Amino acid sequence: MLSCKDVCYTVSESLDKNLPLHRRLGIRAHLLMCKACQQMVQQMKLLRTAAQYYESNGEKESLSKEASARIMTRLRQAKDDRTE
Repeated sequence: MLSCKDVCYTVSESLDKNLPLHRRLGIRAHLLMCKACQQMVQQMKLLRTAAQYYESNGEKESLSKEASARIMTRLRQAKDDRTE
């Protein structure tokens, strides 16, 4: 059974690429039992829709190079923490 942390990471990953069948089934099984993760998935989808809306309407703003670097560093750290 996947943990909530694993589901969060995997759902985020699934928004950008297709996942293998066993991963999708694991997520679905977890979501059937976990209301918190169900809500997290809905929030992720809402954020993605909002981002696509703003991008398609020319309201695209970019982060500073420093902010982008900080975010990338934290994402890498989170990924490293997950694999330990």
